[in-house]
Amino acid sequence: MDRTARSEETSLYRFPCGDWEWKQVGESLRERMNGLGMHRFHKKALEIRAAIEWLDPIMERYCGETCPSCQDPCCNGRNVFYNRTDLITLLACGEPLPPGQTRKTADEACRYLRSSGCSLSRTRRPYVCVWFLCEPQMVLFQGESARLQRQIVRVLGKIRENRLLLESLLDG
Repeated sequence: MDRTARSEETSLYRFPCGDWEWKQVGESLRERMNGLGMHRFHKKALEIRAAIEWLDPIMERYCGETCPSCQDPCCNGRNVFYNRTDLITLLACGEPLPPGQTRKTADEACRYLRSSGCSLSRTRRPYVCVWFLCEPQMVLFQGESARLQRQIVRVLGKIRENRLLLESLLDG
């Protein structure tokens, strides 16, 4: 077995932090990736972005049908943060990191949540915000054709596989 193979993503950076600390984390990670050769990360990161773009209209539809009437938006979840793989993916796609972690302190709501939903495009959100389906959204998913359900599951699996690969490339 490849010693760099991973089965779970690291939880590194999954904590509240101030904007200065966030900037330092981003600069340090970018420097490390540049030292390893940013090109090593680029293709897999673009595959992740393309897969998220494919999921976006489906997730937007689900959110449009469920979020406006939700009394407890998942965006208020206190454990919703960017992790290291989210940052690797953004940097490898050549995108700037968002201005800060989802929250500066543990008791804050996500800084990107607006009355109209998330202010970030789906490709720039923490991955947990991309794949998570609440119970009402699961009902919508279960109402999809079996073919589309399988396709969604395959796409999510491929994203996960590529994210784990990015982690391994950094730690390899």
